[in-house]
Amino acid sequence: MIGVDKIEDIRKRARGGEPIASIARAVGASEPTVRKRARMEDLSPEPPRRREHESEVLAPYEETIDSWLDDDCRNWRKQRHTATRVYVRLRDEEGYTGGYSTVQRYVKRRREEMARERGRRDAEGFPTLVCFVKQK
Repeated sequence: MIGVDKIEDIRKRARGGEPIASIARAVGASEPTVRKRARMEDLSPEPPRRREHESEVLAPYEETIDSWLDDDCRNWRKQRHTATRVYVRLRDEEGYTGGYSTVQRYVKRRREEMARERGRRDAEGFPTLVCFVKQK
């Protein structure tokens, strides 16, 4: 990987009109790399792109997972589904062929959404306390 100081050197030499081949020799990088870095205007990396839908493989099973998680709200904490248990049940009972991490991300996101819907926690994750003071 080329450091920022070398990239600046490449850009300065290219603006000065020095040939790509001589810049590559001087800096110790390949010509395609020098050409690419000479054309760069912004040195910051591109932000990662977020996908709209988690997975097309998981989409048919979302209602099933939601019903399991909704039923878990009525169970004791120790009796609730973990992401691993949800994955195993999907694979064994429903024929799910996708990966565990996809299920894990979906379960985490849905639990947070369901908690907000029920009003148990606010957006920061702290318990929301509601109390009324009786006026005398």
